[in-house]
Amino acid sequence: MSTTVEQARKLNDTALTIDMHTHGLSIVPRWLRTLGAKTIDMQSEPLSQLPKGKVNLAVVTAVGDALLGTAWRLRSPWNGVKAQLELARAEASAAGIAVVETVEQIEAGDTATVMLGVEGADVVGAQPDRLIDLHRMGVRVLGLVHYADNALGTIGTSVTGSRGSRAVRAGRYSSGLTALGKEVVAEANRLGMLIDLAHADAATTLAVCDQTSAPVVSSHTGALAVHEFPRYISDEEARAISATGGLIGLWPMGFRGVGMRDLDEFARHASHLAELVGPEHLCVG
Repeated sequence: MSTTVEQARKLNDTALTIDMHTHGLSIVPRWLRTLGAKTIDMQSEPLSQLPKGKVNLAVVTAVGDALLGTAWRLRSPWNGVKAQLELARAEASAAGIAVVETVEQIEAGDTATVMLGVEGADVVGAQPDRLIDLHRMGVRVLGLVHYADNALGTIGTSVTGSRGSRAVRAGRYSSGLTALGKEVVAEANRLGMLIDLAHADAATTLAVCDQTSAPVVSSHTGALAVHEFPRYISDEEARAISATGGLIGLWPMGFRGVGMRDLDEFARHASHLAELVGPEHLCVG
């Protein structure tokens, strides 16, 4: 056991360590974090703890769907997203952590950095030129959907944990990447923004992988073949993501008794996906 711990520490000390998906405490208010902690087994730490954990880069995302990200802020969706990004920058700055916009700015060793993202590009679906605005604000990771279908694509899981959205399940809305979604994928590729498919359904994921000219990620998920959970991806989706040169982020989270409840389950997901697509296509989010 001690040898395993020593090996892990050495790896953490010497390797470039990246967390592909997180949220700053400043983005999510205390009352919402408290509510979430009662249902989701996931610890929350301030960005100031990144150097202690020897995390060289954390992708910190604003939440763009109305339900969890913008409606309760009593402002427009766009202003809600901007406010979250500003809060993330302020939290990082207060901790002495730089916000980077290119991979060349990421430093190894004990230096922690942050890269900004948006989870749920609803504001882009409503007004496509907001993509350029987000890029100018330093956003480099774009999650197309979160917990609501939008004008770009459709979700894999509802906020209650059901597979897909009610509208898609009822046949009122077609699943998959929309025509506008295809345009946004192309523009994100042009701008050098990484597309994140976490929360997208299989139809959207496969269509994006077919459409993109750059690698894509699913920043926080798991293997459906290991555990039946709507937030996890199928082997077909994993192969499609890896075929773009992209990454699949293992998500160490438990939800109402499902998900990765301990390191053994985390390892089972990692083992399956490593055998399926190769360890070079795995990351942590």
